[in-house]
Amino acid sequence: MSLYFTSLFLLLTIQMAVLFISILPLPNKVRKGIFNSYYRLTSSQQSLTVIIILGVLVGLLFADSWKRAQIPVTLYRHKHYENGIEDPNPVTSIQVLATRAYNQRNCYISGFILYFLVCIPTVMSILRRLVKYKDLIIQQEKGLSGDVKVSSDVVTTKEVETLKNLLHEKKTSLEGVKRQVKNLEKYFDEMNKSPNKESVNTKKSE
Repeated sequence: MSLYFTSLFLLLTIQMAVLFISILPLPNKVRKGIFNSYYRLTSSQQSLTVIIILGVLVGLLFADSWKRAQIPVTLYRHKHYENGIEDPNPVTSIQVLATRAYNQRNCYISGFILYFLVCIPTVMSILRRLVKYKDLIIQQEKGLSGDVKVSSDVVTTKEVETLKNLLHEKKTSLEGVKRQVKNLEKYFDEMNKSPNKESVNTKKSE
């Protein structure tokens, strides 16, 4: 009987640990790993059969313990006297009280096991949705960042083209200035040469 109680208590402890870990605010990768492990465990037909059989046995234990725990109890403090006559109802023995407490304990444990058998799949379904929506949010953020990178690349290309055009215009204007400077130099050289020619001609005429 102690092994039986230990098995039930161990099962209840495992369920509590799984439920506690599942509701913690863990990172998305850890949550995904927990859900994948749960999915692999429950997707197996053998594991699912074991869980169903275990649930049926625990349900039968809960019903039996609930029925056996409904024992009317009469204690010494419950006895009353009327007209000096003692209450004829006997006091419940210690053995019956111990049996009642044992059945109540089994009722509580089996009831919580059944409760967690319902809670864990519900929490896992919520966890699945959280993981799914978190993955979608991450994908959307990556897509938006990719669009921003592409737009920044386009802006950079436009800026480069604008700078190239501006540089070409500057080069063209610089070449025009150079040509103007050369023309002015030629003009001044010609102007300087023409007085010299006139002076030479006057000297020859003299």
